[in-house]
Amino acid sequence: MLSVGLNLSSNRVYIIELLKSGKNHAIRKMIRSDLPGGCTERGEIQDTDILAGSLKDIWRKYRISDRKVFIGISNQKVIAKEIKIPVTDDTEIDNSIKFQINDFIPIAKNNIVYDYYIVEKGEDYSRLMLVGAMKSMINDVAKSFKGAGLLAQAIDLNCFSLYRIVDYIGSFEKKTRSEIPGAYCVVNLGLEMSILEMIQDDNLKYPRFTSTSIRNFIESISKEIKKDNKYYEKIISKFDFKSLLVNKKTGTGKVKEEDQKSKKDNNRNSEDNLDMTKIMKDNADKIIEEIKLSVEYFLQENPKYKVKKVILTGEYIKNIDKYIEQEINYKVEMLNIADYFSLKYLKNNPEYKDKDLNYLLDPLAIGMALRGLNK
Repeated sequence: MLSVGLNLSSNRVYIIELLKSGKNHAIRKMIRSDLPGGCTERGEIQDTDILAGSLKDIWRKYRISDRKVFIGISNQKVIAKEIKIPVTDDTEIDNSIKFQINDFIPIAKNNIVYDYYIVEKGEDYSRLMLVGAMKSMINDVAKSFKGAGLLAQAIDLNCFSLYRIVDYIGSFEKKTRSEIPGAYCVVNLGLEMSILEMIQDDNLKYPRFTSTSIRNFIESISKEIKKDNKYYEKIISKFDFKSLLVNKKTGTGKVKEEDQKSKKDNNRNSEDNLDMTKIMKDNADKIIEEIKLSVEYFLQENPKYKVKKVILTGEYIKNIDKYIEQEINYKVEMLNIADYFSLKYLKNNPEYKDKDLNYLLDPLAIGMALRGLNK
């Protein structure tokens, strides 16, 4: 059984072909392809015809056999929120949402597409996860894929895709540990849009999208030098947050000698006399503030819980996880996706030889492919 998942959240499209055989899941193809300028902006389609043509070219170039696609989207015109209503009958729940939808989601009634699922039913209440998006935006997605000769099997929010991959990996980990489920924060650092969400007792809580992303780093560099995005990304990929880690043995604010060298190398390697350390620190601190905001809100709503850790995935900069851990005083773990899928097809591809696939695999595209396999 084969499923194609696609992450449409930036000006780069991520596609995963996921093959299921028995209980095993193998990633057969992994595609990262930049889209033409003016095609998408922060996850929103700007030109459906250009996107359709680009998708058609990608399917042809990479010989993707299946034209049925599960699409994940991230932008600030989609909303996912948990609500509580005083009814428990399924018909009454449906009617209540239908007539009160604008009380929950501030999108004009004639331009909204919404859905929900029931999280919990009490004696006299129901707790729901409600999702809303602009109808015009969903129509643009459907039109683009139809124009490319593709069949959109589902258009889903990437916050659910992220939860799906974390839950899939967690199901394996539960077999090897006996700890009681708790609460933790999951962060997907995106190219243009990032996702933050809480997981409480294996349930998704408070998902949200933010434009605080790799794009912030790029825009900060672009203010100092005028190059193209590829150049900016290359500079960012060379940076190592090791230079910003505090040496606990010598005290706060004092770094090891080799870290001082790393700091100098970070700046020297930029080749443009940029103060890269300041640029990278300032933008990483914005991400940290977003994490603190999510955690603090969760703790206000759930004071009896403790947040165990932060799970980080998405675009990666060397040792950014260690820097975040230092600044928020929570354990930060990278999501080790590669350990839970067969990568035999990718390892036979010379393009990925000697590369750490953990930092190349897109969790959101995989999460959408998992949906196609009914996970």
